[in-house]
Amino acid sequence: MPHRKNNRSAAVNPNKTYYPFLDGFRAIAIIMILAHHMRRAFTLDYLFVSNPPVLKWIYFNAYNALGLNLTGFYIGIKFVINQLKGVLGVETFFVISGFLITGILVRKEIDQKSVVRFYERRFFRIYPCYFLMVVISLIVYGFQYHEDFFSLLITAVYHLLFLQVYFPLNTLLSHTWTLVVLEQFYFFCPLVILAVDRMVPDKARRRTTLIGISILLIMASVLIRLYSFKTGKPFLTWPLNSTTPYWTITANLGPICFGSLLALLEPYWARCKNNKIWGAIFWIGGMWIFYRLFFDLDWSYYWGEWYLYTCGYLSVGLLFFAAYHGVSIFARLKCFQWLGRQSYGIYVWHFLVMEFWKLWIGTIPIELILAACFISSIWVGALSTSTIEKYFLSLRDKIVPTI
Repeated sequence: MPHRKNNRSAAVNPNKTYYPFLDGFRAIAIIMILAHHMRRAFTLDYLFVSNPPVLKWIYFNAYNALGLNLTGFYIGIKFVINQLKGVLGVETFFVISGFLITGILVRKEIDQKSVVRFYERRFFRIYPCYFLMVVISLIVYGFQYHEDFFSLLITAVYHLLFLQVYFPLNTLLSHTWTLVVLEQFYFFCPLVILAVDRMVPDKARRRTTLIGISILLIMASVLIRLYSFKTGKPFLTWPLNSTTPYWTITANLGPICFGSLLALLEPYWARCKNNKIWGAIFWIGGMWIFYRLFFDLDWSYYWGEWYLYTCGYLSVGLLFFAAYHGVSIFARLKCFQWLGRQSYGIYVWHFLVMEFWKLWIGTIPIELILAACFISSIWVGALSTSTIEKYFLSLRDKIVPTI
């Protein structure tokens, strides 16, 4: 879903830096999101109530043949399933996007032409795959629920204009709210940086000013979420009153601006790059917060106390610091980095893949459906990356120069 770079483009353009470990974080994020959405789509909370055939066979055969009582093991699996938190994956994507986009824009002085080129390049990166997915999803939805053409057309219009968070969400497209948040960030971020460049002549003071703006927006995001949780109302009802206020950009400024803050502070914390001691300290701190969020707290913390959401992107930031300083377990694995490079395609298409596998519930063991859904989501995402995305990114490089 968010911005991604490859080794070739990084080598060609010195103004852009490639961070391989970020692809690893994308992989971890998309796995968490896939698991969370599959949990909801296939009602995995009730997996052991429905006596799934494969697990049932293993359970009784292990007991009869070896005398093993696997009850505790299955209770542990159910506990992990109940703790799956896709929102941590979403926060990871938001932090990555804020970090990369802000880093690209502050490495050189931008003007109006470069801002326009930035928008054009974002269009080629995001929109073709998204457009095709929206059209196919609405066709499938129309056949499934016999929706009339005019209603589908109206739904397509506000989805293609990235306005869906202000209307009732279509069930096959409900995951696209994150793209709305990111697109709004992509629109406003270069304008803010351009305004600061125009108003602050000194380059060092520009960075300081942007750091101050990022901190203020993070604090504002915390206050907005606190207000919403205490009152049960969205912070802004004008000009459009969102039916899902927690899926708007005002409620999600925190992780994005935190990623921007990390990019703006990079010249300072890069001075101790590859310092393993600092890396270990950051990793321990990040993993401790992450562990508490994942295992010790209610999975619905996204809708719970306001500070839990803030702790989520703080843990992601600490783990970023750790990986930047060379301390990471999964983020630097090549297989994870490959998976991370397919993450946008996986994210865009996985709801349609799940919808297909829902048709087989009751005819195929649920365990096989889950495995097939997970594998096919990755396969479809990789196919999308190597065909649609590859073609339009190549076309973008020919038509639109870099900023």
